[in-house]
Amino acid sequence: MRGRRLPSRGVAAAIRAPRVARWPPAVDTEREKDREMLTRAATLRAPLAKAARLAASNGMGYLVFGALTVLLSLSTDVADLAAIGVGVTLLYVGSSTRRLAPRLSDGDAAAARALARNELVLFGAISIYDMAGLARAFYAVVFVITLLYQGGLARHFRRLVPTAEAYVAEVPEWAREAVASLPH
Repeated sequence: MRGRRLPSRGVAAAIRAPRVARWPPAVDTEREKDREMLTRAATLRAPLAKAARLAASNGMGYLVFGALTVLLSLSTDVADLAAIGVGVTLLYVGSSTRRLAPRLSDGDAAAARALARNELVLFGAISIYDMAGLARAFYAVVFVITLLYQGGLARHFRRLVPTAEAYVAEVPEWAREAVASLPH
């Protein structure tokens, strides 16, 4: 062992000294609880935020189609009152949906209920319009598509009510604000 020399004095002391574990680092329980709370907040908020984005984009579509429906109905010689009614309903549901979407992502269960109700109102308006022209097969197809789409959206928003309630009940305000400030 040429070239390697052991220090004569510190070896015995180093062997007898108790070892202090440096790895893994000590777990800070408060920090771990905060991390778990943020994870829970993100888990609960994810479906709410996704549904809110869907509601906002649908709301914009409803506004556009509502405005076009009203304008086209008024531009004909004989104004179609049923079509104007559907257009006004589309405008109402679209503006309401755009207003409710941010509230849903914040965990407002009442917003989820209102979004479901709006879809049913729109379904009702389109169904009444379809009943006036049900003699044609086209209106029957429109009715079935409306039933599936609006009914499916109403069911989807209604099923988010327990998630929104749990998000508000289980997650403290600081965690909801932290998760809401993260980019999508």
